[in-house]
Amino acid sequence: MPMVVREAGTPYVFSNDRPTAAPLLDALGQMHDPFTTSRLTEAGVTPGSRWLEIGAGAGTIAAWLADQVGPDGEVIATDVRPQHIRTHSGVTVLEHNILTDPLPAGEFDGIHARAVLQHLPARREVLARLAGALKPGGVLVVEEMEPNWSRSVLATPDEELHEVVAHYETALTHVLRTAGNDPTWCRSVFGAMEDIGLDEVDMKSWQGSWRGGTGAALLAWAGSTEQRERLIAAGMAAGDLDLLAELALDPRVVLRGILLLSTMGRRKA
Repeated sequence: MPMVVREAGTPYVFSNDRPTAAPLLDALGQMHDPFTTSRLTEAGVTPGSRWLEIGAGAGTIAAWLADQVGPDGEVIATDVRPQHIRTHSGVTVLEHNILTDPLPAGEFDGIHARAVLQHLPARREVLARLAGALKPGGVLVVEEMEPNWSRSVLATPDEELHEVVAHYETALTHVLRTAGNDPTWCRSVFGAMEDIGLDEVDMKSWQGSWRGGTGAALLAWAGSTEQRERLIAAGMAAGDLDLLAELALDPRVVLRGILLLSTMGRRKA
């Protein structure tokens, strides 16, 4: 079986340099931005506060944070490949690898990371570093996805899709695990936050439903297209991938969204 090629210098399988990156990031935003912003509102984003966004992707959450903190606040958005982060006057963009680069100087009122730590073998060490970069009383919000493609089909013109997405889940899980991703990490964040001494730890989750070409369906199209060779090497049939790519853009298809587990904790004041 061929080696899994990662984003240069990182454990990430998905690359911001691929043509599929923009639709993949858009899919994540469609699925999760409304829930993420509600969680950050609960966390307490206030005017004048200082926030760090790790793995900012398309920059939609960083821009929302900047709107909330206003001109007296600060938002720093980082990514190993930051070219998709949208320009916003209140956002400072840094090319940054959380595994190897020092965190921006100073302490933060809040730090947010979505679908980042689950890709990192050193995820617990990174979690502790992030917690240490908080001000006393500052909040850390870590959101991770728990895919369940095998049970995601809610409506389809072709019943074969049920079996195809089950094959997709098996093959994609193999590809991600080979690169060091832990699909169970989303359920471990709560305990990990308590282990490093954060207070007021709590978790809420969210998933919706999405028609072909949007949200979870668009994510399935982007992921299966970008990872096609690796998925075939992991045992998925090329014909199944062709069917998935076709039906994922068909508005008659409806998929249940990817479950997002949002866990937050506060540094002791």
